Amino acid sequence: MTAFGIFWGMLMLVILVGMGFGFNNGIVAALKSIPANSVFFFGGTTSMAYKGYSKGRSIMLENRDIDILQSRFSNITERIVPLNNFGSFRCAYEDASEDFSVVGTHKGYFQCIPQKQLFGRYLNEMDVREQRKVCVIGYQVYRSLFKRGGDPCGKLIKAGELYYTIVGVVRESSGMINLGAGVNESIHIPLTTGQNTYGQGDMIHALIVTLKDDAPAQEWEDKILRVVKEIHYAHPDDTMAIQYFNLAEIIEMFDLLFLGIYILIWIIGAGTLLAGLIGVSNIMLVTVKERTQEIGIRRAIGATPRTILTQIMSESIVITVTAGIAGLTLGVWILQAISIVTKGSSTIENGSGTEFQGFDNPQIPFTIAVVALIILIIGGLVAGWMPANRAMKIKAIDALRDE
Repeated sequence: MTAFGIFWGMLMLVILVGMGFGFNNGIVAALKSIPANSVFFFGGTTSMAYKGYSKGRSIMLENRDIDILQSRFSNITERIVPLNNFGSFRCAYEDASEDFSVVGTHKGYFQCIPQKQLFGRYLNEMDVREQRKVCVIGYQVYRSLFKRGGDPCGKLIKAGELYYTIVGVVRESSGMINLGAGVNESIHIPLTTGQNTYGQGDMIHALIVTLKDDAPAQEWEDKILRVVKEIHYAHPDDTMAIQYFNLAEIIEMFDLLFLGIYILIWIIGAGTLLAGLIGVSNIMLVTVKERTQEIGIRRAIGATPRTILTQIMSESIVITVTAGIAGLTLGVWILQAISIVTKGSSTIENGSGTEFQGFDNPQIPFTIAVVALIILIIGGLVAGWMPANRAMKIKAIDALRDE
């Protein structure tokens, strides 16, 4: 039973750490599949008067912002992608219909948000320049309107009162970031087409600025923000005029979250192991008490205190290490079985058809396994020291008199 306590503590520690790594691999990997060096900007409402403009003024990003940012930050920007949500419309194909969002964007959007191309192509520069009435539909749109399946490219889909020719079908592969509407539930049209069709002029609802790898977003986001505020005559210190967030900071938040989870896992696992080690110490104390005469006889025929010390401590270490290795081995086998079972099925498909890799490759790193074993060996030595020290002090004559 004492060995089982050690075995169970190590088993729980291995499984908890492995499952923690599995969730970390799934969630953080999904986030990191999106270009981490990206900053998302949105229009806001001014909270400070500036250059003759009163506070409370609504600011909307515009097409010219893209050209200005590209000219000023051409050396550090990978791409600048606009995104407009024109609203929800009744969309129909033949006898199937459902409400979906119509989103306007450029070709770069399909590189900013990880997606799988199921049919056809993405939007391109010609679509935007010529204001073509074409669209790329999300997987949920395709599944709802094209129940018989097949390639829908070239077919007309009705959104509200307008018709668009389908040129592609995409499926979002992360599901971690949605800017107003999910990729799978949206019909993507060229931004210019939507601006003219829905009477939004040159307004832009959101800008995604992806920087090059050698230009960290944390260092440049404030500089880009100052330029955007300058364009729209907003006070440099006005925190409400332009809203933004940095994807790298979100990833860091998740990293800190999982760090906290790992600390909690170690506390739970260490507590369980400690309970087992206390059990080892107690059982060795009982053993020493029951073997008092044996120890006395050994002392009488010449056994040194060091020999007695080595005997008791070695027994303690054998119990802890053997049980610990058994728990570690079984835990690794269980994690391997979970990995095999969940591989290919760990992708979660939510109601909108988004593929979200929420759990992937549960494992315990080799270094953590080694550290756990070292802790266990040290714990075994500590657990055996008190009983061994007591046994070492037993005098031969007193031991032989013991009943």
